[in-house]
Amino acid sequence: MSLMMEINLMLLNNNIAKLITALLLSIITINCFAQTPVVDCPTTFFDNHHVYHFFNASLFDGQLTENVELVPEFKKEKAIWFIDSKIDPYLVCKYAGTKHYIVLYVKGASYCQNTKHPMQATCMQ
Repeated sequence: MSLMMEINLMLLNNNIAKLITALLLSIITINCFAQTPVVDCPTTFFDNHHVYHFFNASLFDGQLTENVELVPEFKKEKAIWFIDSKIDPYLVCKYAGTKHYIVLYVKGASYCQNTKHPMQATCMQ
């Protein structure tokens, strides 16, 4: 009888261990999928004469000519834009010392963030 109880206890502990392992792997997998980068602003921009360094970003709903710039939420040293599925998002990467900029279509991103340390803008799924 005690051998049977030991076997049942071992099976129970094994199933619990499997369940906990599966749960942890699911959490890790979900977290990894939630933070898959869609696009990053390049850290530098070169125009055949000078190298310009990234310094800021903006997010627009639709083409820039429509002038619908979205306002981010600010958390510590981050500007964060949460992107609704109804938004047609364009990330504008701005560079110090020039009026040139890079526009990136970020359809499929769920949010974008602009950080000061390190200086970068990233959109994630």
